[in-house]
Amino acid sequence: MMNDSTTLQTLIQVYDPAMCCSTGVCGSDVDEALVNFAADVKWLKSQGIDIQRFNLGQEPLAFKEQPEVLSRLKNDGASILPLIVVNGKIVAEGRYPSRDEMSALALPQQAEITQSGNETPDLSKLLEDIEAAVAHGTEADLVIAFEAGESAGLTSQDMANAMQAGLNKAQRRISVIVNTANQLLGAGNSSGSCCTPGGGCC
Repeated sequence: MMNDSTTLQTLIQVYDPAMCCSTGVCGSDVDEALVNFAADVKWLKSQGIDIQRFNLGQEPLAFKEQPEVLSRLKNDGASILPLIVVNGKIVAEGRYPSRDEMSALALPQQAEITQSGNETPDLSKLLEDIEAAVAHGTEADLVIAFEAGESAGLTSQDMANAMQAGLNKAQRRISVIVNTANQLLGAGNSSGSCCTPGGGCC
């Protein structure tokens, strides 16, 4: 049980269903809930919260060592997973709590703790910001967007994909501008006397 003397030493244990890796964030068809929860766990750890995760497929012994978890698993089956345990007590089952819920479970007396004020960062929006910074922004915009994504727990691969998408947009935009400039300068006319952008004649 959690009391005033243990509040600051809160231990959160996450008992996951059988997954291909420790977080479930792998493969080509990733559950967005797992992506968000992995980011939330990373952020909470950065706040000094002790969080442990156990995968039923890879760490079955951890389930046996927690009597209440083992009992629930025997009675109700794996459908109750994930189980969220705080200081030995099950506090949530069958779903991954939000960042605000996890913060409240970890530090009830500081439940207002979040990444920025009282709102959980929108990971999709952060990826869009990175993409936009590459496509239309400045170097400073990209640095700010990247640091925000890193702080929120976005993976390097996700941010790299967003940057590549931004580069693709920028290249398409430049291609359209070059084609328009060529048309305006009379590119491809019969005299061939115009030196056009990208034509290699200058």
